[in-house]
Amino acid sequence: MNARITRPMLMLLVGMSTASLPALAAHDKEKLMYLGVLNGQIQDNSVVKVTRTLPEPVLFRAESADGLPDSLIVRNAESRPASAGAAWLTVKQRLPGDGKEARITLKTSLMVDGQKVPVSVTQRGVDVLIALPPVLKSVELRTDTPAELEVPANYRGHLQVAMQVEGERAS
Repeated sequence: MNARITRPMLMLLVGMSTASLPALAAHDKEKLMYLGVLNGQIQDNSVVKVTRTLPEPVLFRAESADGLPDSLIVRNAESRPASAGAAWLTVKQRLPGDGKEARITLKTSLMVDGQKVPVSVTQRGVDVLIALPPVLKSVELRTDTPAELEVPANYRGHLQVAMQVEGERAS
């Protein structure tokens, strides 16, 4: 196993773009979470893996005043099941230059009307669809565990990984 501590100058800015419903475009929100200079472990001489807690655990929030979605869509993502009704979401982003990918993986949970409910996900093309039970007051997609970032070992510089979460209403 090839693992060693490295100190690459890697600045990470995780962009969380949340869009509620198309009819409510004026209420769209975008969060930028600056994680600072990151150091990680090199794995297999090819990837630097960093684990960091996000400063804001809520990735998406909609309340009855904003209009409530029937489902959530995470753009350009993949999912896999996690324990306790949660789901792992991974977003990949191509890096400039050599075209290699950076990845951010988050363990997500779903809060509906203040209660934790199991996350029900399906893959829809390159996006992940999160089905929501009936919502009366509010819905939140959140992460309460550290995010895992993977970047090619030879990458240096600023990095911005965008996770786009949108609410969708059935027609």
